[in-house]
Amino acid sequence: MKVLGLEGTAHTVSAGIVDEKSILSNVSSTYIPASGGIHPREAAIHHADKIVPVIKEAFEQCNATPDEISLVAFSMGPGLGPCLRVVATAARAFSIKYNIPVIGVNHPLGHVEIGRKLSGAKDPVMLYISGGNTQVIAHENGSYRVLGETMDIGLGNMLDKFARDLGIPFPGGPVIEKLASRGDKLLELPYSVKGMDTSFSGIYTAARNLIGKESSENICYSVQETTFAMLVEVLERALYYTNKEEILLAGGVARNDRLRDMVHQMSASSGYRAYLTDKKYCMDNGAMIAQAGMLMYLSGQRQDIMDTRVNQKFRIDEVSVPWIKSEETRINDRRGAEASIIDTEFYGRKAIKKTRMEKNYRNAELGRRIRNERIRNEFNLLFKLKENGINVPVIYDFDKYDYSLTMEKIEGITLNKLINENNLPLDKIRSLGILLAHMHNKLLSHGDLNPNNIMVRENQIYLIDPSMGSVSCSIEEMADDIFLLTESFKSLFSQFSQPLEKTLIESYSEVSNNYIEIASVLDEIRQRRRYV
Repeated sequence: MKVLGLEGTAHTVSAGIVDEKSILSNVSSTYIPASGGIHPREAAIHHADKIVPVIKEAFEQCNATPDEISLVAFSMGPGLGPCLRVVATAARAFSIKYNIPVIGVNHPLGHVEIGRKLSGAKDPVMLYISGGNTQVIAHENGSYRVLGETMDIGLGNMLDKFARDLGIPFPGGPVIEKLASRGDKLLELPYSVKGMDTSFSGIYTAARNLIGKESSENICYSVQETTFAMLVEVLERALYYTNKEEILLAGGVARNDRLRDMVHQMSASSGYRAYLTDKKYCMDNGAMIAQAGMLMYLSGQRQDIMDTRVNQKFRIDEVSVPWIKSEETRINDRRGAEASIIDTEFYGRKAIKKTRMEKNYRNAELGRRIRNERIRNEFNLLFKLKENGINVPVIYDFDKYDYSLTMEKIEGITLNKLINENNLPLDKIRSLGILLAHMHNKLLSHGDLNPNNIMVRENQIYLIDPSMGSVSCSIEEMADDIFLLTESFKSLFSQFSQPLEKTLIESYSEVSNNYIEIASVLDEIRQRRRYV
């Protein structure tokens, strides 16, 4: 079958035609603002002017005619409302005129599926980086799950905003890349990773404050080295998290050669297969919408015209993806993205030695800073947690030169394994909620709560690896802990996530001193984690 795909979520309007084997044509027109960022109304006017010529050229490029098309697909969202409505209207008109089915496609799904089509990747973890989106995505239990994403601004938007501060016109990313290639001094910027999630607003503010004090080359170099290292770290963590072996890189920012090189370095050193989408198709394009629409249609999905209303906040995890058969997502409990763990002894006691590893993809100076901060923070948090009656491993030795901790070996199983073996151990979840509330009442946060950083031994709950936590933590950091844990429930145990979350929150709220404030901030965090 031949499918026409129409894309128009933001700055680009595009038409592409694909069949089951190949991309037959792809034609795009990009709105470039005279100044500033994207103006939605002006972009929509551009799209309305260009949509018909773009479609006509797509047909001419592959010598096809409209009566050969079996399906028209369009980008339903997420994106800018005025732009989305232009392509939705065009798709409906084409559907009615030629009496063929129409289907609305999730924009990130298009990026995943065109990447798989071009690369041959079967079941990858995808790092998707564009203007409005920065996400780590993997397939599990019938749909793509967002394992981690930006909690504020998308990296592409951040780079474009910073470029404007430097006087660089839209799009700013390519010029920043050129400037960064001439930089050689790493400037200290916030390194904002919380579990699988990232934040770029603080980096933007810090970088903007350096303008006029440091060279543009060194600022851009530092922005790239810091933000890209954050992304590759969470990507590698997602690979351990899921036990998948393939990487797919997509989205406009994925055209950056430094980022592509860092992903290659990480994959080569860790034994993964990296599939980097052809740069031409990293950008928004109609072919990717056609490909995703074809897979949806062939899997039996249908939409009536009345079902094709655009959705500016359309999430990829709302889409059924039955055409991929993947193993259930699992956290690997003996390896990590940042540390190695080996069994050892400490004066006759069973112990483990955890060593923060050097990562070859990361700037060496930045790597030393991160390793030092995290191993020290883990040491301090374990000590404080134990001091306040929270079950954690006993620390036996701390070697700051080796970036290592030797600690008690907890002879138990992870919460991840327990849930998989026992389906719904709600009694343990209730105990966990009480434990977390006691921890937060002492103003201590964990920073990376997921079912593999929680151990169960003889009906006791233990917390491990609090390296991203905080002493004297804020209400937001408490809410972050709850958010990270409940999101991991959704990713790992989608069929059980509701009772798991309900039991956790109920028991937590019974003991927490600040639950009303925490719940309010938790709602804010959930709203932030949406396409903007």
